[in-house]
Amino acid sequence: MIKKFILAIIVLIAFSSLGINNLQAQSEKKVLGIEDVKTWRSHTVILSNDGQWYTVLYTLTEKPVAKSDSVDRKYAEKISKEFYDQTNQSDILYICNTISGIKYEIKDGKKPLFSAASDWIAYQIKSDLEEEKKDPKAKEDKAIIELKHLATGFTVKYESNADFSFAEDQNYFISNDKNSLLIYDLDNRSEHFIGNIGEYLLDKNSDYIAYTISTEDKRGNGIYLYHPKNRTTKAIQTGNFIYSNLSWNKEKSALAAYKYTKDKDKIDYEKMSLLVVSGVESKMPITLEYNVKDFQGMTENMGLAEKTAQSANKITWSGDGARLFLKIKKYDQDKGKDEKKEKENKDDPTVQVWHWKDQKLLSQRMVEAETNKNEVFDAIFFRESKKLIRLTSDEMQSLIVSAGTDNWGVGLDNRKYISDWDNDKNDLYSINLTNGDKKLIAEKQAGRVEMAPHGEKFVIWDGEHYWCYDLKNDSKHNITADLPVSFINTEDDHAGFRPDYGFLAWVKDQNAVIVNHKLDLWLLPLDKKSKAKNLTASVPTEESIRFRFDDLSFKREEEVEDRYIELKSANILYAFNTKTKYAGYYRLQKEKLEKLVYEPASYASSGYRSGLIKAEKSDAIIYKMGDYQNYPEAYLSNLNFTGAKKITNTNPQQKQYEWGHRVLIDYTNDDGVPLQGVLSIPDSYKMGQKLPMIVYSYEKLSDGMYAYSSPYLSGSSVNEMSYVSDGYLFLRPDIHFNVGTPHSDMHECIDAAIEKVMELGYVDEKRIGYEGFSYGGHTGMYISTQKNKFAAIAAGAGVSNLVHGFNIDIVRDGSNEQDYYMTQQGRLGTDPTSNTKMYISESAVFNAQTMNTPLLLFHGTADNVVVWEHSFGFYSILRYLKKPVVFLSYEGEGHGLRNKGNRLDIQLRLKEYFDHYLKGKEAGKWMLEEIPYKAKEKSKEAEKERRTVPVWK
Repeated sequence: MIKKFILAIIVLIAFSSLGINNLQAQSEKKVLGIEDVKTWRSHTVILSNDGQWYTVLYTLTEKPVAKSDSVDRKYAEKISKEFYDQTNQSDILYICNTISGIKYEIKDGKKPLFSAASDWIAYQIKSDLEEEKKDPKAKEDKAIIELKHLATGFTVKYESNADFSFAEDQNYFISNDKNSLLIYDLDNRSEHFIGNIGEYLLDKNSDYIAYTISTEDKRGNGIYLYHPKNRTTKAIQTGNFIYSNLSWNKEKSALAAYKYTKDKDKIDYEKMSLLVVSGVESKMPITLEYNVKDFQGMTENMGLAEKTAQSANKITWSGDGARLFLKIKKYDQDKGKDEKKEKENKDDPTVQVWHWKDQKLLSQRMVEAETNKNEVFDAIFFRESKKLIRLTSDEMQSLIVSAGTDNWGVGLDNRKYISDWDNDKNDLYSINLTNGDKKLIAEKQAGRVEMAPHGEKFVIWDGEHYWCYDLKNDSKHNITADLPVSFINTEDDHAGFRPDYGFLAWVKDQNAVIVNHKLDLWLLPLDKKSKAKNLTASVPTEESIRFRFDDLSFKREEEVEDRYIELKSANILYAFNTKTKYAGYYRLQKEKLEKLVYEPASYASSGYRSGLIKAEKSDAIIYKMGDYQNYPEAYLSNLNFTGAKKITNTNPQQKQYEWGHRVLIDYTNDDGVPLQGVLSIPDSYKMGQKLPMIVYSYEKLSDGMYAYSSPYLSGSSVNEMSYVSDGYLFLRPDIHFNVGTPHSDMHECIDAAIEKVMELGYVDEKRIGYEGFSYGGHTGMYISTQKNKFAAIAAGAGVSNLVHGFNIDIVRDGSNEQDYYMTQQGRLGTDPTSNTKMYISESAVFNAQTMNTPLLLFHGTADNVVVWEHSFGFYSILRYLKKPVVFLSYEGEGHGLRNKGNRLDIQLRLKEYFDHYLKGKEAGKWMLEEIPYKAKEKSKEAEKERRTVPVWK
């Protein structure tokens, strides 16, 4: 009896100790501070062609201050040193075998690339840091390319910052660094260098490397052919010229290139030649030279467009080799006389004439004049007749040609529909590429032309239906007119052109296309006989699962066949439940659906898009799965999604911090429209508590219910996890818009979502804050002037004056913002003269007299999306009215802060701001009183030290 009693006491003590330890473990969890973002990582993965190797690259979310950051150099180096010394972290590349367990760890590795045969890998690493310190003014960090044999670990190194690649069908590695071409034979482990490289191009099978030599004195300049297998070089043509724009024909039996002279920076376009080399594999290749002077149809001041750093200006061969598709451009014969002209005209008037009949604003034409200096046009050259036919021009600006054909194209002409305020539209022309003939086939089209991979047909959406155009037979027909469903996107809430849910692809071996519907995928035949089919009809609409194809093709850009969908084969569909937000993958084969994996999780690599990777030559796949509490880790599996193995562990340090969980809330707006929102709740929450809450909005966000919220220094929005970890609720509500009342709609829907959270009993209704940026910044500004539920609001880069926005704002391309308000995100659908009352009532600046909520504004002075004057103007009128506002203006920043110091600054200020108004903490001095300009200048370094150094220590 005594023994049993003693044993009971021991067990009780053991359980008590365990409970105490658990409580201590819980209490030891830290609040996630902004300074802790330095430990967070992201990862990228790639898979070898055979599926037996994969890489994981862990990258720090926030790097130490770099040389390019606009901060004091000594300070930047100090921060960088402290970061490495005290965090002991760097980017890490792992190379792993799925069978043998071989694993390589590469510090600071990046840009991993497997060879086609899956036996080698190349990647880049940092050069020796000691060497780097010897050249602190270097514009870029020195780097080393390492080439590793996977089975043995044999490694060769080359100091280089250059890009690199493996030959697709041959066993060699190639890299061009500072005009020195490295060719490394992977079989013989031997290297070959070619100096003074101008450009190079592998043929389709990688048997040959065509290259040009380009030297200052032009000695040795020419076109050469290197055979890696035999290590032999053959000169195709040499001379004191520049050679460029290399192009192989499809059979790799012929080459094309340009040949020209250049005096300083001026190219002699009048003497430029097109070279066509046939029989390149023979001992005596034949070269034909076509001088532009002999081109029939080349107009004055037009010439061949050479390859530049900005544009490849590719030459493309027709299948039979009789035609070449070229880029041509206007050139200035008087180039070089600008300085003289400037001196002669310096006293001329500087007046600019802005006319109401201008098709485009003068400001837009000024921007276009600068960007169009290097504008190129499409043309066809017929070798036998030496005839050149222009395909695009100032009148017909765009040409759409499929890679699988060289007989037909579609030309787009928008001249009749140029508008500051309406949707873009075009007249469409069929263009016969064998003779240049063109014919008008459709007018006023706002939809996108979807060319068939082999190019004799295209499909376009006209706002109500899909139409198929047959270019070869000169016919068209409506392919959805007789269907019982509409493909108009009813979820789109903008004014103007009614969009569809999206064109998907052309179907292989079937005269049909697949398009998206709200939830389903539809097969639409083009033969006027077969019936359309809902490919995903076996899953009832009531289940609210949206299906979309997951593109697993590998050579979509190079291989025409990869642009088709093969319905006879197995296809992977990404599935997303629009109500519960569950996600996963299904298999579609022979029009049958099979569920593979489907869970309350996010299978996203970025945003809400699928992150599935497949090996090219096996069924091995890598997918990413996570949720709000778990970073989306990578899993190695197969196309059946069985036996999945987790291969990443990205942020193990997360367990040290207080975290949260999410619930999905349902509510309705005043019109009864059902909406959803995502509420994040601290894990430390105890039943009955009333917590402070941050609301963040931007249109619809509830689809991110299971998305991981990674801590980082955002330049636009608050870092959610810094708040949830610190005991805040965080709400992301969906907004339903009506055209004409966007800001009122935001306010109404946000209020309804908050009411729902109040009803659930989580929130202290007197401690709610709002933060939004850009469109969310509009929201914050407007709501601050209305009766609202907020104790404090922060609004970044928002529009405060809709009349100003419609009439005065000029953005990055020189255009105004009228289309933004009429047909795009602004959702007003009319102009200020037609409905002045609406513009006034929806503008924050005109309602400033009723603003009584503490407001923090922030904006970059160089913002060319939402101009800085919107924040300043609102601040100015609020200041005049003696309303509680503070304006943070970030010099030189655009739409969203980029500089690390500024991103850190706004995060710290936002946290200090909300902590004061929602938690009663002490306010920062900047929130309470004026900082004299001189004192501000003197305190800048001290402010920087106070705000920055602790983050990186």
